[in-house]
Amino acid sequence: MRPRRTVILIFLILLTSVVYSQKEIKMVLVNGGTFEMGSSSDFFKDEIPKHEVTLNDFYISQYEISFDEYSAFCGIAGYSEPYGTFGFPVTNISWERAVMMCNWLSRRDGYDKAYKIVRNEKEKIFYVTCNFQSNGYRLPTEAEWEYAAKGGHRSKDYTFSGSNSPYLVAWFSETYQGLEHKSGELLPNELGIYDMSGNIAEFCWDYYYELYYKKKAVDNPKGPDVGNKRVFRGGTRRDKMINIEIPRRSFLEQNKKNFYVGFRVVRTKTD
Repeated sequence: MRPRRTVILIFLILLTSVVYSQKEIKMVLVNGGTFEMGSSSDFFKDEIPKHEVTLNDFYISQYEISFDEYSAFCGIAGYSEPYGTFGFPVTNISWERAVMMCNWLSRRDGYDKAYKIVRNEKEKIFYVTCNFQSNGYRLPTEAEWEYAAKGGHRSKDYTFSGSNSPYLVAWFSETYQGLEHKSGELLPNELGIYDMSGNIAEFCWDYYYELYYKKKAVDNPKGPDVGNKRVFRGGTRRDKMINIEIPRRSFLEQNKKNFYVGFRVVRTKTD
């Protein structure tokens, strides 16, 4: 490639990153309330028992976080060119990178950071604490994620997020045909949120513990205090129908990536 064309290409990439980094994240207000979290189905093990949970108000992103935003973050943070496609949800991102990006998004949009992060790459330390009173972006707790997926105070108690028919609201093994899909191509749920069932799975804040639901934490639960794996929810476009049902839980080590796992953000309602 000629030097002049190389310079032009680099300029366009940087310009694109700046433009995308300034796009506003569309947020939906989720009014707090009390709901039944988990499942009583014989098909599930880590999702039992059903238990009552009460949550405060919060905002959640209407769409899954895009590769556009992640690419801009990587460019500014100095990370190597990430894998992904502009216009589509970001995947192949670790939980650790997701929380770092949440802080970057908060700074970009003028909010306080939600996370305090302690890193030591040599000793492989990555320790995070969350200020849930902050107005900045963060990952949803499992309870917040499930409540929003169920439609919050407008819930019609659907099996999938927005419908009892996954074909209307979710990309999953029977429909995706080997293709990526943009967030928002199908119908939203009762709150106007897209793709909380299928398409890509989404990281939550919580450490994973298979017996945590038996503790029946009821008031704004935030998961176990310690662990080495993080929860992700919603299922993916490769999953069978049962694995995209709202209560379904999965997990991944917090420093690992997966081609079918991304995230969306929430903000605590502080005003």
